[in-house]
Amino acid sequence: MTETEFLDRAAEVWDAIERRIDAWSQDDDTEIESIRHGPVLELEFPSGRKLVVNLQTPMQQIWLASPRGAFHFGWREGAWCDTRSGSDFWKVFIEQASLEAGRTLADAD
Repeated sequence: MTETEFLDRAAEVWDAIERRIDAWSQDDDTEIESIRHGPVLELEFPSGRKLVVNLQTPMQQIWLASPRGAFHFGWREGAWCDTRSGSDFWKVFIEQASLEAGRTLADAD
């Protein structure tokens, strides 16, 4: 994949994350603050704990850091998959966000 393709796919992830956060705020009454700093997206939960999603452009990966661990996702077979477990980005992201929110958050985009 070219760098441009990588950045386009990553932008789709950022947009989808922001849509989910908006939906969670409206539907689940979960206040999550999101702040973008270039290739880094920080999500702060009411507890003060954060999830950080950032791009590793040279490696063509998306990284997710949570208080419970770090995950690296590469593009495989049409999806962002964890390089160790093979888990889908969205499955891991929603699981980690739910843990920080203290309740199960909806999986809808």
